[in-house]
Amino acid sequence: MDDYNVVTVRIETWEFECCAPLPVVGEKSSWALHPIQKSLWFDGSVHGGIYPDEVEPTAGIVRSIRLERGEFLEQGSGRWLLVPGSIDLVRVEKVPRFFRGMSSLVAGRRGWMETAVVVELAVLARG
Repeated sequence: MDDYNVVTVRIETWEFECCAPLPVVGEKSSWALHPIQKSLWFDGSVHGGIYPDEVEPTAGIVRSIRLERGEFLEQGSGRWLLVPGSIDLVRVEKVPRFFRGMSSLVAGRRGWMETAVVVELAVLARG
């Protein structure tokens, strides 16, 4: 039997809005992984140009998907800041086609939007 490691991959919502394939639980998914500082998680991307070094994609089977959302507060006209400690993760079976984003925020009120997709990916352990 093969040995697998589970890695947690955080993918910004804009990746999906652009052209990244939507991961599905139980199916294969592939991402260029970049370590997140002071974390065991990785940033995932299909756009190699946003990082200075080219990284070969890592493929694995999607074990779980969660939507990362945060609460935002307007600080000046049209400038929104994440409320510290407000990030939460909501488990889903598949990634939605569209995300609640900046257009959902209303001036003068607190609001929330989805900021990323967090995927647990089972990858073959390197021997």
